[in-house]
Amino acid sequence: MDIGLRHLRILLTVAESGSISRAAATLSIAQPGLTAQLRRIEQEFGGSLFRRRPDGVVPTELGVHVLGRARELLDGFGDLLSTARALARSAEPAQAVALGGVDSPWVPVVASAVRDRLPHSEQVTYLEPRSQDVLELLRTGKVALAVVSEFPDVAPPPVRGFGTRQLGTEPVLIGLTPGHRLAHRKLITLEELAEETWVAPGDRSDGLGLSLRIACERAGFTPRFRYFGADQATAAAIVSAEDVVGVFTAPGGYYPGITVKPVAGGRLWRRTWLAWTPGSPLAAIAESLDVDAHALAGRLAGAVNADTPGARWDRPVHRAAW
Repeated sequence: MDIGLRHLRILLTVAESGSISRAAATLSIAQPGLTAQLRRIEQEFGGSLFRRRPDGVVPTELGVHVLGRARELLDGFGDLLSTARALARSAEPAQAVALGGVDSPWVPVVASAVRDRLPHSEQVTYLEPRSQDVLELLRTGKVALAVVSEFPDVAPPPVRGFGTRQLGTEPVLIGLTPGHRLAHRKLITLEELAEETWVAPGDRSDGLGLSLRIACERAGFTPRFRYFGADQATAAAIVSAEDVVGVFTAPGGYYPGITVKPVAGGRLWRRTWLAWTPGSPLAAIAESLDVDAHALAGRLAGAVNADTPGARWDRPVHRAAW
């Protein structure tokens, strides 16, 4: 048996679903067939990739390694599609300044800074679900600046060869109903959420789902995802109505009806980077966003107790290259 990309997608689907039965439903494969495929895949890798438990499956140490590398390989192969999409897009207006980014509050900050410095230039912004796709737009010259994200335990965005600077690192927050048993706490631990039902991060979470699963498994449990595909606003509505928990990448003012709490120990976070092509005429703008970035950090951090460990935003740090 030769391992191919479809086998890697199977492994990631099993990991993200948390059980073979849910993965089989997602892949439209009969459960016995998926079990047999998974067994053959594990034989090729030389060991068990998942531990079977009554409530589902969790990656082994080998599985965590294979899943991380599988994501990198699939992202690399996705370059072909990303390049095609970039080249197929209709041309932006003449003299337009093009920006690209993932779903992040930093994108409008960067866009505003560019408008302030280039008020007479047309501006267009492309939003993509993954940092890999945004960087492909940058690599092919479709955009001049790229806003990308990094999460713990997930392969960082491949920015080697670009100029980069860090904009900030904010905590990923746990969303609860105001009446939840932990809602009064300033900090919560992942271990305290082991028995909860979760809303899975949506399709535009850019690696957050895998990062959350690994963090929970290190805390001794696999999150019981029962809601899939919701964006952040819909996830907040589900949390509010169903008394389940979710993860959110912006403070609570963005999501009325729920309360958000940082996780003790800073185990969940999102770091945001700005990237550009070396020699770009916008490099100087990219390197002079400190006032704008600090303003956003202050506004968003105001919704979270800045004195609470794990809820503090890191100051932006400049880097010329990753």
